Amino acid sequence: MTSPGEGRPRPWVEDDDTEAVRPYAVTGGRTTPSVPVDLMALVRATGSVPEHHLDPDQLHAVHACAREPRTVAELAAALRRPVQVTKILISDLIGLGAVRLRTPVAAIGGHTHERLLEKLLDGLENL
Repeated sequence: MTSPGEGRPRPWVEDDDTEAVRPYAVTGGRTTPSVPVDLMALVRATGSVPEHHLDPDQLHAVHACAREPRTVAELAAALRRPVQVTKILISDLIGLGAVRLRTPVAAIGGHTHERLLEKLLDGLENL
């Protein structure tokens, strides 16, 4: 796209500070993850994939969960991406071996854990 009065292409931007990439470009047009990814699942970087093998969104996701596990909702907020796009990104990272996914007991056994719900709420509030 070109800006009025400028003869050179300009990336699509949401505001003056943030360059944005459309969600379908991040996912390659895919609408579902290749592996099931629960919203409350915890994601942790493995550190086993060299950074130069990852694209910028993948690298940002890996860095966001490198120090401590983060829920999918928290990662979506950190990446400023829709949850479904984040799930697809995470499934790609699982396939590469860059992250591990741990589904919380609450999602498996039907028990509610206050800490997990608080983290989920924090992540959703950051969206």
